[in-house]
Amino acid sequence: MLDSHNLILLFKKYGFEFKKHSSGKGFYAFTYKTGFFHNAEFVYNDDVSFEEMEKSIKSLNEIGFSTKKSHYKSLSDIENNLFEGFFNVDDWKTRIKDEYNDYCEKMLSILPDGAKNYKYVQVPYEKENHERIHEESIIIDILNEIKKNESKLILIEAPAGFGKTCTSYEILNQLVNSDNAPLPFFTEFSRDRQAKVFSHVFVREVDRSFRTVKSDLVIEETKNGKIVLVLDGFDELLNETATNKSSEADFEKAQPMLETIGELLTNSAKVILTSRRTSIFDGEIFQEWKNKYKDNFDVIRYRLSLPEVKDWLSLDRIEKLESKSIDIKKLSNPVLLAYLRSVDDEKFNSLCNESSKIVDHYFTSMLERERERQDLLMVPAQQSAVLAAIAMDMCENDYTSDNREKIISLIKDKNTVILDETRQLYPGKDRPTIDALANKLATHAFLDRSNQGENRIEFVNEFVFGNFISLGIIENESDEWLAADERFVEPAVQSYLPRNNSERQLLWQRLSGMREFLTSTDHMKYEYLLEQEVDLAVYSGTTITSLEFDNVLFFGQSTIENSVFNECLFTNCILNFNNFKDVTFISCQFYDCEYDKENRPYDVSFLNCLDNNNLIEEIEQFEEAISDDDVELNLEREILGKFMPLGSNSITRLHIYTGVLYKLEGYSRKDITKAIKRLKEKGILESANKNSFTAINKFNVGEVKRILGR
Repeated sequence: MLDSHNLILLFKKYGFEFKKHSSGKGFYAFTYKTGFFHNAEFVYNDDVSFEEMEKSIKSLNEIGFSTKKSHYKSLSDIENNLFEGFFNVDDWKTRIKDEYNDYCEKMLSILPDGAKNYKYVQVPYEKENHERIHEESIIIDILNEIKKNESKLILIEAPAGFGKTCTSYEILNQLVNSDNAPLPFFTEFSRDRQAKVFSHVFVREVDRSFRTVKSDLVIEETKNGKIVLVLDGFDELLNETATNKSSEADFEKAQPMLETIGELLTNSAKVILTSRRTSIFDGEIFQEWKNKYKDNFDVIRYRLSLPEVKDWLSLDRIEKLESKSIDIKKLSNPVLLAYLRSVDDEKFNSLCNESSKIVDHYFTSMLERERERQDLLMVPAQQSAVLAAIAMDMCENDYTSDNREKIISLIKDKNTVILDETRQLYPGKDRPTIDALANKLATHAFLDRSNQGENRIEFVNEFVFGNFISLGIIENESDEWLAADERFVEPAVQSYLPRNNSERQLLWQRLSGMREFLTSTDHMKYEYLLEQEVDLAVYSGTTITSLEFDNVLFFGQSTIENSVFNECLFTNCILNFNNFKDVTFISCQFYDCEYDKENRPYDVSFLNCLDNNNLIEEIEQFEEAISDDDVELNLEREILGKFMPLGSNSITRLHIYTGVLYKLEGYSRKDITKAIKRLKEKGILESANKNSFTAINKFNVGEVKRILGR
């Protein structure tokens, strides 16, 4: 027996009108009008009076309705059929499969001809509040999260070119090939969009993709878990001038989009958001935003790590690389690894003998292949110059994709001499026009159709994009190159990591003009990656967040003062604590690190940190205690006052961002660290679930009030 009330509500949700006078025993009549078409749906159950229903059908046929009758036993069957019909589920899945196949073809197009099949390679990752996972694929783990009934915001973070987009496509492919999985809705953010109008962009994308249903129905079915949103490239929204260095400023730009997502995430909704690593997600304001919606949805955060060579190359090829003393970590880039996997043995052996030129060999081979593919009589160096000109224009004018006609116009405007020289290489009867040659270059294998809109093109991936950005930067000998946004620096840096020391150092030198616009965290990351040391005197008074360092010398000559390292990982590092002044490490990890043990005590402090060789304990043994008990008590009161502000008799927040406690004036960071530790030892404070937060022990609120005199 069908529940008539819920049945009517269900059909009304999809735009039907209930016709009470055309309904009868065991059947219900619903009409749907769209333009000139008038349709009627008769839903009946086992108790139907067929004679009565046929009369109703005939009467509606006579006034121009096209009628259909359906037998159902449950509301869930009706709901599924309405959803599949209105959302054209089969056609939608076919479209997603076609897009996935196009993406696979695109990936193969930038590999040697021997590459026959595209295969997604498992990527190492970390899941917040979980141990590092290698055994289970990130795709399987995310699909398991999607299957759960709770609403979830799933964040996938990675550096430029480390697999965010291919992971997104793999999730899409798995969803459309899985039974009873939600329907994926995929969109890529463009630098032409702004977060403040994201809600309008979202509705427009929905209307464009699902033309037979209203956007509010799409939103409702998203909330119900029938549609999962996959939004690729969150960081593309943070595209204003490169003068802001704070995560707070970035959050303000992103907040309207996040609020729209927050409103969607009710019931069983799932939203997957990919982004480069950004300080936004580590900041206090984002944590407060999470807390605002904590009763509505969970935030699941994944971080993609460097590709592991063993997942890409055979043991034999790895051994050949190592036998030539090649640092295979430097080759941990998906594009290069795919290239090394696909070349034949003869070519691979040749590359091993010229390891410092692997990147050059990759680009030269692809550019040579382009000459054959397009009958293009333009040498690789000239092709590179054309592509670098496009990349430079994107950096200067802050875009990553553009209309095909504009790209063609750009090619003609910026490369007049090269185009004319190339034309002269063709025999007279085959000589192309400038327009024809520019058109040919706009279909280059390193350029591709963009998903940002029809007839738009972009660079095929971040590694290729970064390479040509770097080429343009290197050619600017003034060392004063500036981009419209600092986000263009990361792909350039990542593309140069496999190169030799002198090439990396030259890029770092050429970035001199752009460095002052970088956040302190990004500045240190790029200095480490390109210089293999951290020694510039620009980090005093800053907070460095969520970086991983391996085999680095810290501050051999320069000093760092009044600064914080938050949630950083140090492996095999040498820390010259002689040049650290009032520096605090919060929730950091130290593995096999060394320091000068002759000059203790050092002006550094550790909170919630771990090590594997007693480094922290050794340094803390030499700490000098504050001798003034009144100073200690006053400092503890000020810390607790952050949880129970003046004028309040109750705790306003159980958790607080630890960085806030270090903003207390009149105290050194070391003294504040000691006070936090004392309050933890007394059981008044405790570590929160997230390392970067400190919590009040709710069982000791009375003691907090006593200390504060409330």
